[in-house]
Amino acid sequence: MIRDVLLTHFSLYPAMQPQDAVKLLYQMEFGAEHLIRDEKKSLDLLCREMAALPPGPEKEPLYQSIGNGLCRLNLRPCAARGIPAEDIGRLFAESARTVHGDRRRFQEALRELEQLAEEDETPFEAIELDVFLIQYRDKNCPAVHHSQEYHSAYAPAYRVMVQKKVKDYLAARRDGKEREG
Repeated sequence: MIRDVLLTHFSLYPAMQPQDAVKLLYQMEFGAEHLIRDEKKSLDLLCREMAALPPGPEKEPLYQSIGNGLCRLNLRPCAARGIPAEDIGRLFAESARTVHGDRRRFQEALRELEQLAEEDETPFEAIELDVFLIQYRDKNCPAVHHSQEYHSAYAPAYRVMVQKKVKDYLAARRDGKEREG
């Protein structure tokens, strides 16, 4: 599963750097639990971000699976579909409360990433990953931001959520609109 998620993301985002792959694995294991300290501040940040969304990829999916029952809900398609920031914020907070990762599984995922790099299956060199991981592990494997290369290429704007919560929300929203129409 980890291998498949990584290979899919490498194909979709060839500008990924080692820290972007590590960020993906971190999110896959820990979700967004590190981001929600204050739900009101989190919602305020989300509202500001949605009000100032930069242009992004031409065909951006509403959400993308990142494995482990989680997904990245992309904000630009949400805004285009009129999904309120308050709903996204609520789903984000609910997801953050329910996902609790495991450091051991995360280390196993990093080893799988290293294996892919050794097999030349990553968009970056194995030595680049090795250098990044030495420093990363020395810092006790914290959450990381996307690389500048990734930001420049894709202008990421998303929230990590439990995929079932997103699907249930979208189904309820669709059902509500069908009843209105």
